[in-house]
Amino acid sequence: MKRSHHPLLLAAAAMLALAATGAMAQVTISGAMDMSVESVNTGDPNGKVRQLGAGTVTSSRVVFSGREDMGGGLGAFFRLDMGIRSDTGDMLPGANASFGRTSIVGIENRAWGQLALGRTGTPLTPMLNQTDFGGIGYYGNNGSISQNLIGRASNGLFYTSPSLSGLTVRAAYALGEAVADPKDQGRFLGLGLYYANAGLTLAGAYQTSRERTATGTNLTVDNQTEQGFGGKYNFGWMEVNAGWYKIHQVTPAAARDRAIPSNNTTSYWLGAVLPIGDLGRLGLQVGQTKGDFKAAGLPEPKGTTMAAYYNHSLSKRSSLYINYARVDNNAGSKLSLIPAAYYARIRPTINGSDPSALAAGIVHLF
Repeated sequence: MKRSHHPLLLAAAAMLALAATGAMAQVTISGAMDMSVESVNTGDPNGKVRQLGAGTVTSSRVVFSGREDMGGGLGAFFRLDMGIRSDTGDMLPGANASFGRTSIVGIENRAWGQLALGRTGTPLTPMLNQTDFGGIGYYGNNGSISQNLIGRASNGLFYTSPSLSGLTVRAAYALGEAVADPKDQGRFLGLGLYYANAGLTLAGAYQTSRERTATGTNLTVDNQTEQGFGGKYNFGWMEVNAGWYKIHQVTPAAARDRAIPSNNTTSYWLGAVLPIGDLGRLGLQVGQTKGDFKAAGLPEPKGTTMAAYYNHSLSKRSSLYINYARVDNNAGSKLSLIPAAYYARIRPTINGSDPSALAAGIVHLF
């Protein structure tokens, strides 16, 4: 594939060089690289492709972060998270290009929590992460099943509380900043509650955004909502996870995926992770996505997702994996199959097509 030399990539390279010489000692550089050999199939005629994939288990990225201790438990921090297509070296496409994954600055205190400004994940993102069989990773994760609409918000204020006996609260408000009518388009509000203690994890979140209900000269806006809850429990010999998700969508066409052009979409999932020896993990998950839109002569859209993976640790930072997943769509649905990186989704174009993916790869964290 053609490679681009984006100015931000050159800037990132310069930052790496400076950090290596000690000129930016307060900056921490971290990230992940994920590459795999894949056989994917949209389920459409001639839809099978063999490719080098990027972002199956986790999105490849370079993260610049830093914190200044100002005394008395108060600190200032920043985080810049740059997503990369590791198969080509290009930036991620769309809204997550450049530092679109995360770009925040803020202050924090052990007593009252953390306040950040900029662009980062919405309250439903931790809920999905904590109730999935792979932390919203692998083909067939709960981000794919839920088809969540808004995973990150821009122009936002984000508050995270300290842990209170295992309970954490997260709130987000985004201004929208529309320059033309309707001025409140894109205004966002979200709240999440997360509990973790003694092997039990519970998470729930609700968020709403102002979106247009029509195209053209009709400037009417209404509240688009997403909500979900779920949990995970570690028995020691096995970890089980489950969740439920609902979207009320007011836009005239599906914003997240054309597969479910419904006013209301409901999904659920159930999974398990079993340790295999000291170094391996076997993950299994099944979920269903249903919409209430019914075209003439077709049933309401429904897709059933089945997924499995095996991950083998080579070290604390590196692991090998194999992952298989499939969606069985009914005649009214063309639900896509999504890995950790949303841009790499497998999207059928014909109702009833069943997308699938087989991937084997390596993840390295740094």
